[in-house]
Amino acid sequence: MAEEKERKGEKKYKYSVIVPTYNERLNIALIVYLIFKHLRDVDFEIIVVDDGSPDGTQEIVKQLQDLYGEDRILLRARAKKLGLGTAYIHGFEACYR
Repeated sequence: MAEEKERKGEKKYKYSVIVPTYNERLNIALIVYLIFKHLRDVDFEIIVVDDGSPDGTQEIVKQLQDLYGEDRILLRARAKKLGLGTAYIHGFEACYR
């Protein structure tokens, strides 16, 4: 289908879903699963920006990378809690790199 669109001259877009986290160990797997479930026909990447969660969120994200692929789930870890706004900015900077 993507090849057909490219042949017709239509642009194919890739989307980035930014998910800021802090202590989301119990929620991140469900969030990722639901994104994959509802965006089946969409070319996307998930950028998880974690602010140094002490609960092991980053380890769960690494397991999800093994499952879904490091090209589909990107972990952008930060050393400490720096806030939601700057987490989104950090995620925007990571888009398409």
